[in-house]
Amino acid sequence: MQYEWIGIIGSVMIIIAFTNKNEKMIRVLDAIGAGLFIIYGALTHTWSTMFLNAVLIVVHIIRFIGMRKDKNGKREESCKRG
Repeated sequence: MQYEWIGIIGSVMIIIAFTNKNEKMIRVLDAIGAGLFIIYGALTHTWSTMFLNAVLIVVHIIRFIGMRKDKNGKREESCKRG
């Protein structure tokens, strides 16, 4: 019960992410929430929680890198060809 507040804060971060319209902010807030759930999972020894949220952070990083490439124009040309 003493670590419950970490999970609650992680939940709040994810809820705030769902209410946001900016994709970059959604990914940042969700990654922070997932990071808190990894800490919560480690403290409570719930390995499935740690695994799921670690995978989510990797997905957010990959998508965030993709968003940066789109912004810099590196991937936009390949979309125009298709």
